[in-house]
Amino acid sequence: MKAAMILPLAGLALGSVIEQRNCAGNNCNRQVTGTRAGLLPLASRSADCSSFMAITVTPTPRTVTVTSFVPEGATITSVVAKREVEARQVTVVPSAIPAYASSCDDRAEYSSACSCFGVTEYTTTVRAPRTTTTVTSVATGCYERGMAAIPTCAYDCFADLLPSYGCTGLEDMACECPQFEPIGYAVTDCVVDACTHAEVEAIFPAAQMACSCYGVANPAPTSTSV
Repeated sequence: MKAAMILPLAGLALGSVIEQRNCAGNNCNRQVTGTRAGLLPLASRSADCSSFMAITVTPTPRTVTVTSFVPEGATITSVVAKREVEARQVTVVPSAIPAYASSCDDRAEYSSACSCFGVTEYTTTVRAPRTTTTVTSVATGCYERGMAAIPTCAYDCFADLLPSYGCTGLEDMACECPQFEPIGYAVTDCVVDACTHAEVEAIFPAAQMACSCYGVANPAPTSTSV
């Protein structure tokens, strides 16, 4: 019973908005906002307008480079990568006008009729897609690589934290890397306060890269059975 009452009330409310806006009485407006019998419910036509006025922007994909390390002296085979078409930002603007609005000649006219509902154009920006590129490198200069890749805003955070994990400083990778995850969790609040969002996103991949390099350059000794 309640649902049966709500729909007519919604239609009356929308009809009131349309009347207040004093929209021109052309055939396009009548098909989109009219109240005569035989038309789809006003709520349905208003929802169609909301979908039509939604513009979706997908930013240019972000490329993340992952380094795969090999021991010093190993042979690296170069592979010539196929050049891909550069991806660009994509903006999707709906253009399909509902069949019942056949008197609306183009997007502008249908949009104008939708404005009688109070529906205006709006833009939604979705998260940029991410692509991953893997490069191979010899595991040398691991500490220097890490310091170059980790934003300087994080240096003090690590320097203050590391002694509590038994590490002598940023250069003590033999201590830091086996404790990479707990140190990463513990330093998070400090770097969030000290760094920008983009810098925070760069810190942990950089530290992980440095420890990956260190692990290859300094492999754990293998036990030999007697």
